[in-house]
Amino acid sequence: MFDRIHFALTEAFTALRRNGLMTVSAVNTAAIALFILGGLGFMYVALNAKLDALGPQFEMKISVKNRATKEQVQQMVAELGKTPGVSAVKLLPKEEAWQKYRESHGLLADTKDIENPLPDQVVITLAQLDKGQAVREAIRRQPYFDPVDGIRDAKEERQRVLAMISFVRWSGLILGLIAVFAAGTLILNSVHLTVLARRQEIRIMTLVGANHGTIRWPFLLEGAISGVAGGLLAGLLLWAITAYVTARQIAVLGPLESSDFHYPVVNMVLVLMIVGALMGMAAASLSIRKYLRYAA
Repeated sequence: MFDRIHFALTEAFTALRRNGLMTVSAVNTAAIALFILGGLGFMYVALNAKLDALGPQFEMKISVKNRATKEQVQQMVAELGKTPGVSAVKLLPKEEAWQKYRESHGLLADTKDIENPLPDQVVITLAQLDKGQAVREAIRRQPYFDPVDGIRDAKEERQRVLAMISFVRWSGLILGLIAVFAAGTLILNSVHLTVLARRQEIRIMTLVGANHGTIRWPFLLEGAISGVAGGLLAGLLLWAITAYVTARQIAVLGPLESSDFHYPVVNMVLVLMIVGALMGMAAASLSIRKYLRYAA
């Protein structure tokens, strides 16, 4: 077994070194294809993460009935905090709400003798935007929720963000499939040219009695090595471009505005190398199958 592995590795590296121009062409083609695939994938993940991060920015405010005791209000806050899709629930006492209202409207002096007309309020922060309707239903079931003031939230804006998230995810899936198909086609054509240039070598190996596994594995390893090299180049190129874009963004917007823009160098390079290896092996297998079938 180890002899076969050694033979396959030796043949693969020898063929890569002997066919230098074809190897460079295959690696460059894989790098271009994986650069497109990785770039689209990274943009999708980054945009999807930014959209998901919008959830905590959406809040719901409700008023509490005046007849509710402090214990009952605390119980309602605890129950709402356990609702799926809720990240935080905060009680805003009516004294604090009245003070904030007076400060925001510049009425501290004019309203010092006016009795506080505001009720206690509860501020609910969403963790998941798509749970907004379920949270509203949970609020309506609370016995001490005051329906007169209703549920105050940016419902229309939340629905628009949800529609945007849905669009990004579906379009990302479609573009991802197109990118995978395009990358696979480019790598397949490149590896196919390599196999085509060595069809005489395959014919000679079959004539001397080599089995299909002995013939196939060196080509599979060649495709995998070319894909790995292409994935490495694509990942590093994406990192360089992202670093440049980040530097320009910091220069224009400042470091605080750009601190959440990060490129996962190690993870992205590893993923592209693995994808490149799998695509290279698949392309080599498809390309050599025809010649092995004819030789059978």
